[in-house]
Order: sequence, then C-alpha cells, then structure tokens
Amino acid sequence: MSLQPRWSVLMTRMPPTASTRFRPPTPVGQWLARPRMNALLDRVAMRRLSLIHAPAGFGKSTLAAQWVAELERRGSQVVWFSLDSDDNHTLWFLSHLLECLQRAHPELDQSVFQILEERPEDAERHVIPLIINVVNNAPSRCVVVLDDWHVIDDSRTRDVLARLLEVSGDKLGFLVTSRSTSGLPLTSLRVHDQVVEVAPEILRFDERESRQFLVDVKGLSLSGMELTELHTTTEGWIAALQLTSLSLKENSDVTALIGNLASRQHGISDYLAENVLDLLDPKLRRFLLLTSVLTRINAELATLLTGEANAEQRLEQVLYGDLFLQRLDDSGVWFRYHHLFGDFLKQRLKRDYPDKVGELHSLAAHWFHDQGMLSPAVDHAILAGEDAFAADVVEEQSLRLVEHSQMATLLALVAKLPDSELRVRPWLQLAIAWAYCLLHFPDDAFSSLELLATAAEADRTLTAADRFRLSHESLVVRECVAMYQDRVSDDHRLKDEVLEESERLHPWTVSVAANVVTFFEIHRGRGPEADRLQRWAQQYHRQVVGSFSEVYGECFAGLIAFHNLDIALAQHHWENAFRTACERSGRQSHAAKLSLGLVGKLLYHRGEVDRAEELFEEALQLGQRAGVVDFMFPVYESLAYIRIRRGDADGAWDIIEKGEQAGLSLQLTRLWARMVATKERLGFEARRPSLPLDATGREKANIEGELLRYDLSHLLHTEDPAAVATIRPQAEALLVELQKQGNHFQSLRDQILLAAVLEVNGLTEAADEMLREVLPDCEAAGIPQPLVEGGRPIQRIVSRLIDSPESWHPRTRTLDWMRKLFPTHAALEEEPSAADPEAGRTFARPDEIDRFATLAPKPKSLSEREREILHLVDAGYTNREIAERLFIGRNTVKWYLRKLYRTLGVSTRDDCVRRAKSLKVLP
Repeated sequence: MSLQPRWSVLMTRMPPTASTRFRPPTPVGQWLARPRMNALLDRVAMRRLSLIHAPAGFGKSTLAAQWVAELERRGSQVVWFSLDSDDNHTLWFLSHLLECLQRAHPELDQSVFQILEERPEDAERHVIPLIINVVNNAPSRCVVVLDDWHVIDDSRTRDVLARLLEVSGDKLGFLVTSRSTSGLPLTSLRVHDQVVEVAPEILRFDERESRQFLVDVKGLSLSGMELTELHTTTEGWIAALQLTSLSLKENSDVTALIGNLASRQHGISDYLAENVLDLLDPKLRRFLLLTSVLTRINAELATLLTGEANAEQRLEQVLYGDLFLQRLDDSGVWFRYHHLFGDFLKQRLKRDYPDKVGELHSLAAHWFHDQGMLSPAVDHAILAGEDAFAADVVEEQSLRLVEHSQMATLLALVAKLPDSELRVRPWLQLAIAWAYCLLHFPDDAFSSLELLATAAEADRTLTAADRFRLSHESLVVRECVAMYQDRVSDDHRLKDEVLEESERLHPWTVSVAANVVTFFEIHRGRGPEADRLQRWAQQYHRQVVGSFSEVYGECFAGLIAFHNLDIALAQHHWENAFRTACERSGRQSHAAKLSLGLVGKLLYHRGEVDRAEELFEEALQLGQRAGVVDFMFPVYESLAYIRIRRGDADGAWDIIEKGEQAGLSLQLTRLWARMVATKERLGFEARRPSLPLDATGREKANIEGELLRYDLSHLLHTEDPAAVATIRPQAEALLVELQKQGNHFQSLRDQILLAAVLEVNGLTEAADEMLREVLPDCEAAGIPQPLVEGGRPIQRIVSRLIDSPESWHPRTRTLDWMRKLFPTHAALEEEPSAADPEAGRTFARPDEIDRFATLAPKPKSLSEREREILHLVDAGYTNREIAERLFIGRNTVKWYLRKLYRTLGVSTRDDCVRRAKSLKVLP
C-alpha cells in the first residue's frame, strides 16, 4: 500500500544522530597508565594530525580517550566524533562534524547545516571556510577526534578531511584512529612535520605494561615466566591480553592456555573469543549474541531484542565483566561492543541462531523508526529483508523533508533503497521530483515525474483524491522547472487547475504554485495581477514551515515594486525576505543569500556601492542556482559595473564570464545575452548575440531587446550617426513596450543608455530631451546609479541641464539633487573631441574619485578576514597562495584587497601593509 505523507509528524534534522557518537568511551574502572604514550602529547598539541593506526584490538580508541582528558587539562577544546558507514555520504559526514564542533563552538548555528541541504554537490566549498573562521577566532585550540576513520572509503569525504588538514592552521588539529593509513594526506604532512604517527609497534603493550595490565588491573596471579610467555605469545596485542584474562578467570590452567596460543600462528582472537563465550552462562551468552546486531545498545533496545526484562542489569553485568562492552555516555544509557568482539559475536549469531538474524534487524528497524531515526531504521529494515518497510520509512517523511528544504537528506536516504521499491511509489517519486526541481536538476526532476506517472497508473490503491493531488502537484513541479528555465507557460493551467482548487491541496503546493504564476504574470506584463496574487498567497506562504516559498513570494513582490520604481516598497519586501530567511532557515541558507542579492541591487542603484558590493559577493556564492534569471541579473551585471568603477577590468571580466557561462550551461537565453550586452557596454570585446534556431516567441523577444542594448552599447564606442538614425526608432519602440509591460525601471535604464548614445553621436538636443524625461523619476525614486553608469556622456548632458534650467523647468528639489550627484559638472565644459578615445567612455577611471567611498577608518573597523589577509600579504603570500590557504577564490582575495586599499587610502600592496602598520593594525 502506498503511504500518503503524514504532514503532522514532528520533524527533526535528518538523519537524527545519537549523541553518544560525540562522546569518547569511558572506562569501567581505571585505565592503565602509559607514561611512554603520554610523552607524545607535547607533539600532538602542536601538529595538525595525530594518527593512531593499528589493526583491531590494539586499544586505539582507548588511547585517544585517555589523551582527550589530558589535552583538555592542557587548555585545548576537544570534541569526539565516532564514525560509521553513513559518513561515507559526504553531506552526512559534514553534518555530523558540524554537530560535533557545535559543542565547542556554538556560533556554528543551524544556518550552516542548511548549506548542506541546498548545495549538495559542493557544500564543502562553503562549509570548510566557515569552520576554519570560527575555530581561528576562538581563544583556544580545538582538537577533533575522528574515531574509526577506516570505515571511510568515499573519495569525496576523504578529500574533505584532506582540505581541512591543509587549511587548519594552528587553531585546529585532528586526532584520528584507524586500522589503516589510507585516505589521509600523510606525504605532505610528513614533509611539513605536521603529523604524529602512533603505529602498531608503538601502540602494543611492552612487557612492563602487559605485566601491569594482567596483574595490577585484572588481578591475575601469574609467575614472571608465565607473564613473559603470555606477552611474547600475544606480542603485546591488547585485545588478546584482555581475552586471556577473561579465559583465566574461568579456567586457571595457564600452561594449557599458553600451549594452545603458541600452537596457533593465526586466529588467536577467534580462539580466545570462542573460549570466553563457551565458558559464559548460557543466558548471558544468548544476550550477547542477540544484541550484537546493534551498533549502539541501550536497555530498551536490549529488552526488545532479547525479551529479558532485566536488560539494564544485564548490560551492567556485561560491562563490569570486561566483556568488551564500552559505555558511551556518563549516565550509562548507551553502550557498544568493541568492534573486534562485536564482529565475532555476529559471526557466532549466524551460526547459532540463523533464523533470528532477520527478526532482530526487523525489531531494531521498527524501534529506530518510532524514535524518528530514519537512517538506522532504513539500514536495519534492509538487513531484515524488509525493503518495503524501508521505503515506507522514507516515503512517509519525504514531502515533509522537501518542505523543510532538506532535499539532500531525502536524496541520501533514497539512495539506500532498492530500485524495485522506488519505481512503484508515486508519493515518493513526487518528493524526489520536488527535490531535484528545487536543486535545479531539471532532467532528473522530469525522470522522477515519468516514474511517478507509471507508478500511479499501476497503483490500484490510490483514491480519486490521491490521483488529484498527484496530478496537480506534478503540474506544479513541471511549471516550477519551467520558471527556473526562464520559460513562461502559454497556458493558464496552474491558475485554473491549482489555485482555483487550493482548498484541496497542501499549502506548500499552493504557495509554490502562486509564486510560479506570479513569475509568469510579471513576464506577461501583468504586474498588478501578479501583485494581487502575492497578496492572496500570503495566507498559504505563512502555513508552510520552511522559508523557501515565502521568501520567493517576498522577492517577487519586491521585484514588482522595483519595476514600478517604488523603491521603498521593494526595500520592505526584500528586507522582509532576508529577515524571514534568517529566522526560519538561517543566515547561511540559500534563501538568505538569494534575498541578499536583491537587497544589494537596491543599495547599488541607490548609490550605496560599498555595501552593495559586499552583498553581491555573498550572493555570488550561490553560483548558478541563484534563483530565477531576474534574481541573477543584478549580481553579475551590477558587480561588473562596480569592478570597472574600481579600475579592476580583470575582475569585471571574470564576473561577466561567470554570468555568461551560467546562462549558456543552464540554457538561459536572457542571462547570457544580457552578459554579452554588458561586455559591450563596458568596452570589452564581445560578439553580437545570435538568435537560437529553436528559440521560442518569448526568447526571440528577449534576445531582440538584448540585441538592441548590445547595438546601443556598441555605438557608445563607435561614432556612427547613420546607425543611430536606424536604431533609434527601434530603441524608442522598446521603451514603449517596457512601459506597457510595467517594467519602468528597465525602461528608465534603456532611456539613459539611448541618451548617452545620442550624446556621443552629436545629437545633443535629442540627448537632452531624452534625459530630461527620466531625471525626475530618478530623483523621486532615489536611484542615482543608472545615471552614474552612463559615465561622461550622461555627465555632460546633466551639466548642460543644470546650467540651463529655464529650458526645461525642473523642480528645485530635482535640480539640487542633480548638483549634489554631479558636483564637478563645471569642469566638464570643455568637452573632448570626437577623436578623443575617452569621448564615449561610460565608466569612471580608477583615479576618479569614488563619491561613495568611505573615509579611512580606525583599525578596529577592519574585519577579522581583512586582518587575516593583511597578515598574509605582509608575510609575502601571493593572491593564489592566500586563496588556497583561506579556502576562498582568488577573485575574493582581490575584492578584499581592493576594499583594504579604499579603507586605508592606498593603491598598492606595500603601501597597504605600511599604512596598516602605522595604524597599528599590523604589529
């Protein structure tokens, strides 16, 4: 039977993790003191990696746990992370690592986790710098213990640790226990003396330690010769000595035991374990075998699997009987068997109780499911052969995970399931399609929708209401993919079939559908209808637990206001979008960064360039998944203008190239065509965009608009009155069309561009008339930047209009605003000639004054990252080396250096360092 999603179930972050994974094992009594091992701690405290590697049973975890207490006593913060097979999924490894680090650094808040869900393919690029920054800002060193690293064989997860070790610096160290050295960057660490290795020959007990362990700790009465023979036979292997002590407690024939051990070149552990089990009380032996299927045990689970009501007392008996059971928390609730002994118990279970293995896994699966722990529930269900139940566990929470923007978690759980179950579950395929849609993987989303349709057709248990929901939600997914692909549907099915039936659908579905229809209406030139729709949709946005749909709704509402030049209302919506994203998804979430790009757009056009640049840099981290094209434009385009204004042509080119590549790879015609037009506008060499052969009507209209902008931009740099005469009517028709569509902002920008072209080509009267029409709108909206982008041509027009107000009778307020914006207009009276290469220049030279630059601040106003980069510049690092050391892009390093230059009032690296030292920012 196909399960419908149970929306009422309370969700926690997936997969829930037992807190015991973040606690070192604790001893039953006292550990054996090992002074020769503790002598290594001075080196451990100074190296990036300390590696304890040896086969099973050598006491790796025990030594690490002993070192934890000593490192903490010396002032380090130490966190423990016990790895298991789930951590081969890189996102879960990072999630567990963050959860572990939170115990020492609570400033790593929940918003960091959202990066894992929203950027599954490259989350480490964003998470690792956050970890390093937080640790480096802490007063004391942090040591992360990674116990059982040998279970990790995933190359991506191994690369994450390698990168952390590379950039960890002095404040972060790793203490790793493993059965092997594979998957660790030991060569480079050895070259730089950044690794301490504890190999088996160092880890094994020496004869003195073997004597102390057997006599002083275990209380055995043995002669010196017997002790020597036992040490020699076991070669100081700690597990063998432990099993030996258990055997001798039940059978004191030391000579016979030593003889049996000596005759076995291999299999000592199996022999000893067999010997120990055979000597135990049958009920206790049965308890050990039946609970061996669990990686972590508590009394409730043990009672469930064994049927023994006194499981808590039995666990205490096993613990104090030294039967390789480790306590995992101070309260004694959770335990685990030593891996070596646990593996042996599982083998013996299959031999003695072959028919119970599946039943035991089934009981465990249902218990973990009831506790809301999805990952172990799925694992045990599959081991029990209950594939259908495993799929039920994922399916019943699948759409809830999507609503919480935990798409990567859902896909990781789905990866555990067999295809035979996935193909017959329409509800699960719907959730998978949503996950792929929201992660911008359209082909995978469509594949899931096809599987959904096939499964729904074959499922005779679905009711009419089920089929209604599945078909309508599938439609919303398809149209949502169309929105991300910048396509506007020609029909109105979403509005007629979904929004009109909103009471029969889940609020999430209606909320997303309303946003998609809003996008369509905006691009159909129906701004007022789009605005009314968003007002209506607020009732559904607020019923959705996650922030995704409400943030998108606010962003679209702000876009409508911005198009209408209602800047105050746009600010209200976009700042509210950012606030909602932070409160409900976290500061590092996709939604927060998406809204930051739009807030940056608003600040940029208001002339607050420095702050806008910071927000654009942060929004740029979204890469190619920065929402719809309308949200992507300002990040690439405006940031390129800022780069040019700073005199950084290379930086501007890099930004536009990223935008163009995003447009090409995602087949977003409007985006790549705008980037090509921007290249031409800024004076870069650019090939005129061409219309794709399979372009739709809307794509043709869009690219025709960008072709006009390209041609106008070309005429800024090439004087050609005849071409201007040809293109002018087309440009004016575009302005009229934009006004009809309700995009008054783009119309204003294009009108300023046309005025600049007319000015460059000597048509000054037409240029004056063209600019006069938009100046009052720019002043009323408080957006000077479109005029500033126009460069020298627009400055010359403004200068004339300021000097002859009687020719156009502006309001005093508008005239005062113009004078404040262009205070140096009088210096432009002597215009450059047509031969002057700067006659049509549309951007400021690097040496021109930045009207919005801030004064040199006091040293305390520099950020921690700026100080960090200053120190590395002072140490002689190149931009590439700084980027690699701090795990940031080279362009980001350049951006920080430019910011430092402006802040400190300098223009070179050397001057920057000297100025910083004079202000005592650097020692």
